[in-house]
Amino acid sequence: MFRFLILFYLLGIFSIYSQDIDSKLLKGRVVNDSLSLAAIHIVNKTKGNATITDQNGFFEIFTSINDTLLLSGVQFEPKMIIINSNILDSKEIIIPLEIFVNYLSEVIVKPNNLSGNLFRDFINSGLEETANFDDFGIPGYKGVRKEKIISKKSLIVSTLLLPISGGIDIEAVYKHLSGYYRDLKLKRKMDKDFNLISRIITFYGIDYFINTFNLSEDQIYDYVSGTYANYPLKKDFQQNNHAKVMQYFEENNLRIIKSLE
Repeated sequence: MFRFLILFYLLGIFSIYSQDIDSKLLKGRVVNDSLSLAAIHIVNKTKGNATITDQNGFFEIFTSINDTLLLSGVQFEPKMIIINSNILDSKEIIIPLEIFVNYLSEVIVKPNNLSGNLFRDFINSGLEETANFDDFGIPGYKGVRKEKIISKKSLIVSTLLLPISGGIDIEAVYKHLSGYYRDLKLKRKMDKDFNLISRIITFYGIDYFINTFNLSEDQIYDYVSGTYANYPLKKDFQQNNHAKVMQYFEENNLRIIKSLE
């Protein structure tokens, strides 16, 4: 039994050492034709390390195969990259970023013949009050409906029941095969993570991170992202276990210091 434990311990050390050997310095550049590319956050969610781009969009970060890199900036759509052997062995990777666009509702201005009498103008407007589920005391969903992701299981069942169902959802099949649903799930998760990290920073305040961990304002998001990736930050923050959350920040700080030694 003792020999087995020794062997298991040595295998664990060898595994960790092998991972360190496989880690390489990845050089890359983010590109966009319209906006400044400085201070784009690049976070290695697997290892917990992070960096930012320089004025020209260049960056360097240590990665290994199957590591996940998250690129984010205030004016850009978040982007996630899974490191493979081709990326790791390349001299430099080019990553295009898409501008974040906040679409506003369309406003149509029409000529009108208002009389100045608000009541008469309202009666003559032709508008009718729309009935909804609240008028009938029926519960209903009031949020913004998201696109439904058809599961692979549902597609298989509809295929088996083809004579009864009358056909296959070709659009859903295409979205699975093209990876659209996979990317949609990933984007929704990234949006949730980004919003929660922003809430955490706002809750504790920028001064807390600057004064406690000697960070610059530009380093705070990367620091919290690294803690979020390596500790159960989400669970304890949502349960108001703030003592544990602050403990995770302290442990992450010690982990970073040890990695730099």
